[in-house]
Amino acid sequence: CMKYEQPEIILDHEVMAKYDIEEGYLFYPAQFWPHKNHTNLLLAMHELVKVYHCDLKLVLVGSDKGNLDYIKKLVGELGLTEYVRILGFVPLSDMQALYRKASMLVFVSFFGPDNLPPLEAFALGCPVIASAVPGSEEQLGDSALFVDPRNPSEIATTILQLSNDPLLREELINRGLERAHKWTGEKYVEGVFKILDEF
Repeated sequence: CMKYEQPEIILDHEVMAKYDIEEGYLFYPAQFWPHKNHTNLLLAMHELVKVYHCDLKLVLVGSDKGNLDYIKKLVGELGLTEYVRILGFVPLSDMQALYRKASMLVFVSFFGPDNLPPLEAFALGCPVIASAVPGSEEQLGDSALFVDPRNPSEIATTILQLSNDPLLREELINRGLERAHKWTGEKYVEGVFKILDEF
């Protein structure tokens, strides 16, 4: 009798192999604009590695919008080369696997709350840490942990809290899935058009 795996599991493993990464990383999909706040996330990573001696990895996904060279330089200056992977532009066909295999989404943009990554993370069972910017708690409710995006230490300790608390992680995943199911197709389309209108 032949044993078959679910297609999404095969896909996930293929995506991990394609990018040569292991599951359990911090994930931040965002174009490399300054307002996406990669800098403070890297400073938080530096604190996690150097102060708390964590072996967490960070995977960054997104196209260069003028800030990528600076971010690469900062990764080197902070001694984070072995802890940070910058994948650049990633096709949509790979994104679901990258969410599913992440330990958490760390969405620290200075702008919001009408951003799709936290909602995508909810739907794919990935717990969310998000910026406490105006409107974000209304959008994400009690399904995410919130941080001051200007405070690398707060970002670091919140990542540490979620990493060390499997019950909290499971609770956030369940709340996120429940919230994602409430986000109907109509609301999703309305949200997309609102983002496009603002852009």
